[in-house]
Amino acid sequence: MGLITLGLSQIQVGDAAPNGTMPTTLAKIGKTYKDSAKISQDAADVTEHFEEGMSAPEVRKKQRKIPKLTFSIMDADPTVLTNYVGGALVGTGATAKWTFDGNEVVANKAILVVTEQGLNFEIPNADIEAVINADMSAKGIFLVDFTVTPLSVTSGKAIRGVPKS
Repeated sequence: MGLITLGLSQIQVGDAAPNGTMPTTLAKIGKTYKDSAKISQDAADVTEHFEEGMSAPEVRKKQRKIPKLTFSIMDADPTVLTNYVGGALVGTGATAKWTFDGNEVVANKAILVVTEQGLNFEIPNADIEAVINADMSAKGIFLVDFTVTPLSVTSGKAIRGVPKS
């Protein structure tokens, strides 16, 4: 029997878990921009070896690609920019500023994709590449685009689809 997975409820984030065990404390990462969340997998890199003069390969070797999660956040504040794009937070509270020069390292995180139905997706040890995508026109919006790549873990698998309970 198949399982239909659809809709996004929210994306949650917590401390990275290189051991493969998802953290018990996760929090909503922010407001995910409508229709921006996707999990996609590139086709495998394929190497084929042929006998001279033959059109069918003797050997076909595939190196599969890990699925990646992409989404955009529409409510990034200086703390979110610091945590995911990189940079430093200068000051506190309402006067805090985000500063950036490109040399900062962004820590890995654990990511949970909570869907409306079907499978939730766990990424216990995720590399996050977040970039600013701001349309500053009257009809535009300031977004931060995320690309989340599952990294290896010492136990279990790098990405998991878990049926909702």
